[in-house]
Amino acid sequence: MTKMTLGLLALGGSLLTAGLLSAQSPAAPAAANAAAAPKQPKLVKVCTLSTVQANQEFQANVKVKQNERQQVIEANAAYEKETDAAKKKEMKAKVDALLAKLNEDNQRMIKAYGFSLERAYSLEIEKASVYMLVSEEEAAKIGQAQAEAARKK
Repeated sequence: MTKMTLGLLALGGSLLTAGLLSAQSPAAPAAANAAAAPKQPKLVKVCTLSTVQANQEFQANVKVKQNERQQVIEANAAYEKETDAAKKKEMKAKVDALLAKLNEDNQRMIKAYGFSLERAYSLEIEKASVYMLVSEEEAAKIGQAQAEAARKK
């Protein structure tokens, strides 16, 4: 698994280097240099969490995914360090099982929220409610004050 990751990184690095070299060559037209300039990424809305419960569920699901991902990383590191062939085979099966579960759950997150561990996200809070603990009498007074303020608007 590490070899595959390193291979992908090497391939990406070689493609990036080739792209940079072609952009820096004197024969390349100015338009190619302008096209090679990095563009700012755009934020695209992928879902809306319309209730507090939906937001809490989403946050819990993200935390589960992050924990699963960490387990895969730790299991893979232990697998890489292991020298005993029998234990290594057993650990490889565990890594594969954890990775399969992570991929399966990641697909569920993509379907449910448009969220994948393979991308970076920004959570924008459009509305927040602040609550405090009060007695029944205080709640009644605050409720009356809020109702009056709403009528004045």
